[in-house]
Amino acid sequence: MQLFSFSGSLKKSEPIPRWFGGVSVSSGCRRIETAMIGIHGRGSGAPLEIRKSISYDIPTEITASYNSLQEYFVNRISDRVVNRAGGVETCESVDFAEFCFLYQHVLRELASVEEEAIDELLSESHLTKNDVLAIGVNDSGIRFNASDGLFYRSLCDASFLAEQTGLNIVDSFSSQDVSAGGYGGPVLTLPSWVFLKSDSSARILLDLGRTARLTIFPRSENVFSFQKILVRDIVPCGSLLDALTYKLTQGKTSIDAGGRLTVQGCQISSLLSEFRSIGVGGGRWSPLGLSADSYLKTAFRLNGSEYSYQDILCTASCFIAESIVSGVRGALSGEVEFLRGVDVEILVTGACRMHGMLMNLISNHLKQNRLIQVTDLGILPETFDAVCTALLTVMSVDNIPSNIPSVTGCDTSKPLGRITPGSATNWYRLIQEMSIAKPAARNLRSAM
Repeated sequence: MQLFSFSGSLKKSEPIPRWFGGVSVSSGCRRIETAMIGIHGRGSGAPLEIRKSISYDIPTEITASYNSLQEYFVNRISDRVVNRAGGVETCESVDFAEFCFLYQHVLRELASVEEEAIDELLSESHLTKNDVLAIGVNDSGIRFNASDGLFYRSLCDASFLAEQTGLNIVDSFSSQDVSAGGYGGPVLTLPSWVFLKSDSSARILLDLGRTARLTIFPRSENVFSFQKILVRDIVPCGSLLDALTYKLTQGKTSIDAGGRLTVQGCQISSLLSEFRSIGVGGGRWSPLGLSADSYLKTAFRLNGSEYSYQDILCTASCFIAESIVSGVRGALSGEVEFLRGVDVEILVTGACRMHGMLMNLISNHLKQNRLIQVTDLGILPETFDAVCTALLTVMSVDNIPSNIPSVTGCDTSKPLGRITPGSATNWYRLIQEMSIAKPAARNLRSAM
């Protein structure tokens, strides 16, 4: 049993923990993760355990439907025509019938997968539905930056899940942040802090997922330290490498497992220079990750030339590693004030940590900083988002504010999540638990 604590000091476990589940759907609707955690007690010092976590691929037809939905919506909104006839500026109406059909189709199909995943999680955790207080569901949703603000819709069919499983469902975490003036994420930052914070050193979480992302944690000096957390998207990572691999191998494979293709190539100086001219992210968190389109168009121009696809993959990996190293060094060199004069550990997670050449390039340029795999802390990277989603569900039930203004851009912190009741018995148990939880008192300065 792996134990963690909100405050960092473990207490003696209570005999009957409160059980919460987490379901996380990855960006692009490609993978689903589930996790079950137990909370031993209440309050910020209550230790928790990770009981079980599972991860597997979502059926490709659901992923394809989601991609069609996202593309259809963005394209239709982007192509709206303004009619200025008669001096009156109006937008032509957009027919959302097809969009609504696709949206409902994705919701129902995905909910069926989530239902099966929850049943398997309960079985593997040796728990019944009456043992679990609530299941949280988090996904990237459908997002679009409209002229009048951020549009976001969750992919969770909470009513269907609650009816089919009998469990209380908590979802729409991002929607709550948007309503508070935020970007809708990243909503898992505070739960990540609970698992990864350190009293002795600051930490940089290097997430090598579809986008290379830095989450910068200060030292855990007091209960307000988490308010300094920063999140930066650096450069397209897995999305760029996977798309290049699929296109350049003519669809034979979409993943360069371990970087075995990349290591066979040589760096193309001219292509590397073009990548550099496009630039990198380095800004705030992007809901769908940084776009790889510009890099792909540049690389595909060399397809079929005297350079091999291994050379192109090698150059892309060199560019990604260079961008990541630059981002980390920038944070360490004084750009982030709370990192000055303190020990800093770099934690590595994400699927691309298995890319041998990419990791070697990063490690060689950051020799003075030890890279620590999150697995060394007792955390499985493949299901970390699901574990954090489960903890986010706990925070919602216990009325703990969980979005951070410096991270999501929200006006004020608030408890996130929308609760959909399950069976009468489970709903009654949850109401009892929520009546016990008291809102955390905040002084005027903190509230402002």
